Amino acid sequence: MNELEPSATDLKTKDSLHVEESRVLQERTIGVFGAVSLIVNKIVGAGIFSTPATIFKHSGSVGMTLIIWAIGGLISTCGALIMLELGTSMPRTGGMKVYLERAFSPKLLVTCVYLFYCVFLQVSASNAITTSSYLLQAAAVTSTTWRLRGLAIAASAFAVGIHTVWPQGGRRLQDVLSAVKLFILLFIVCSGFAALAGHRHVSDPHNFSFSTSFQGTSKSGYSIGTALLNAIFAFHGYDNVNTVLSEVKNPAKTLRIALPTAMGLITVLYILANIAYFAAVPKSQFLDSDVTIAASMFKNVFGESAATKALPALVAISALGHLLGIAFTVPRVIQELGKDGISPFPSIIMQNRPFRTPIVALFVHLAVTIIFICAPPAGEAFNFVVKLSSYPSTVLLTATTIGLVKLRLDKGKGFCPPFSVPWPVIGFYLAGSLFLIVMPFVPPSANKADGQIPYWLSPVVSLAILALGIVYYELIFVLLPWVLRYQLYPVAVELSDGSRVTRYRKGF
Repeated sequence: MNELEPSATDLKTKDSLHVEESRVLQERTIGVFGAVSLIVNKIVGAGIFSTPATIFKHSGSVGMTLIIWAIGGLISTCGALIMLELGTSMPRTGGMKVYLERAFSPKLLVTCVYLFYCVFLQVSASNAITTSSYLLQAAAVTSTTWRLRGLAIAASAFAVGIHTVWPQGGRRLQDVLSAVKLFILLFIVCSGFAALAGHRHVSDPHNFSFSTSFQGTSKSGYSIGTALLNAIFAFHGYDNVNTVLSEVKNPAKTLRIALPTAMGLITVLYILANIAYFAAVPKSQFLDSDVTIAASMFKNVFGESAATKALPALVAISALGHLLGIAFTVPRVIQELGKDGISPFPSIIMQNRPFRTPIVALFVHLAVTIIFICAPPAGEAFNFVVKLSSYPSTVLLTATTIGLVKLRLDKGKGFCPPFSVPWPVIGFYLAGSLFLIVMPFVPPSANKADGQIPYWLSPVVSLAILALGIVYYELIFVLLPWVLRYQLYPVAVELSDGSRVTRYRKGF
């Protein structure tokens, strides 16, 4: 309802809302390298070490696998350019929340939907479990359900804790781990070149000969679509720095440098890493792999002991970096939602005392992550729950892109970005995004179905959680005021970083 949106007459002084900026706002401390590390840590998790085998199984050939990775990188780079246009035109913390509120109305409804997305669908349970799993492997300790869960909770608590009490240390560790991730990928690439030169413990797999590169390419639209789906999901996270732009030094300039740099590095290294895998691993090992394909490559190039000891630790480091990246950005968006006055206890959630960090939002994020780690039973149900975040992210990224189109076409919005993405780029990205939204509802063939959980359940549950935001909006801002016969009057104050603190007063 537009009448609930603050107007110029609703803006009051800071004193009327008792807002002290030092207790709410963060400092601008993120430079170009810090912005690049936020993107790298969000995108590069454990997937690049295992996903290539899945993509090969679906695509059927080496050539098609590499083409699919290239298409995935191209679509994701287009998405990053869209985030660049939106971020340079609205350089403040919130990311998609800010862009969706600008493009669509009622603004308050959009914010409520984003509240449920951020709190319940941006948890880091899957990477926490990945971190614990590979740490147990590296330590040669037998994995049990509660060892796995206990170590996952410890990893999540570490990521949240360091960002809570020592923010500078958390940022530095993020930067170090992002550099380590890039080094790991570069090392894999160099190992692939060594394999191409004949330094292998196995015979030449002959994966790049002209006659066999496309041999076995799948003719199934479902299989090719699933392979592309996995590739594009492996690039998700390019919007990560947009969520904390109020903490970025010279945000427009920094974003112009950081986004293309990060996406260029990641795309090139992803494709070269896949070439490295094929240089050392025969197709039969790709098809039969029950571990990360990187482990097979390490074993074939360096021997059994190196693959067994080194790789689990490297994957755990990569997954921990992902945990740190999420723990840094998601609580800051929750803090922004506290400023909007729609979350429970908003004045508490938006505070950054005593460590100049969003401490309450950090612990909300940790609590929900622990619930997702512990609540579902081990096995298929657990895997289902911890993988709920990719689909709703795609839905909101698509809505954000449609919002950009709307802002451009509606001259009354006064949208004048300093950087504009060409229309063909927007069209190409929208086509790829719509494919990602529709594909999970396409039924697989009988021999491709996995497990007992219906193939469509994950996207449906994700959409249902987003829909709870609509229910929340209707209940708090429409139904209760109507039943109890009061009206909500927004009172707002602009802050120096471009954000706004809003509270809703009851009037009878």
